[in-house]
Amino acid sequence: MRRRRVLTGTAAITAVAVAGCTGDGDGTATDGGDPTDATGTATPAGLAAVTFTPRESCPNPGGATVRLDADPVSVVGCVIGKNGCTRPRLASVDRDAGDVTVVVAAVEEREEDEACTEALVNLGYEVRIDDADPPTSVTVVHDDVDGRRTVADITR
Repeated sequence: MRRRRVLTGTAAITAVAVAGCTGDGDGTATDGGDPTDATGTATPAGLAAVTFTPRESCPNPGGATVRLDADPVSVVGCVIGKNGCTRPRLASVDRDAGDVTVVVAAVEEREEDEACTEALVNLGYEVRIDDADPPTSVTVVHDDVDGRRTVADITR
């Protein structure tokens, strides 16, 4: 009986140690295509450059802050993933005149035989929007375990 308890505990600890990986990437921007990469993302129409970078820190789980007065404009936020195999991803960036909408999703990525921690995880990210004509408003939408919702709507 005691041996079974020890083996079960060891298996659980091993699964947790192997499963809860963090995001990677160098945060460089790319040209063309859809903005769905882990880090460097495509530049949407009407913007000079958009860079997406996963971050270790997550100061406000489920929220985001926008700095419109900075050059480049920055969004720092934290989506909530359903397990240790979830990663933050830039789902889309759309510009309509001076308004920019940024959608960040928590996406599960795992191999067929990969085990994941079964606990909610906070997934930090930063989006940098660099353009000669900076936006006048930024709306940030999260698509994660709490559903799709607007978490920040800032206008200068």
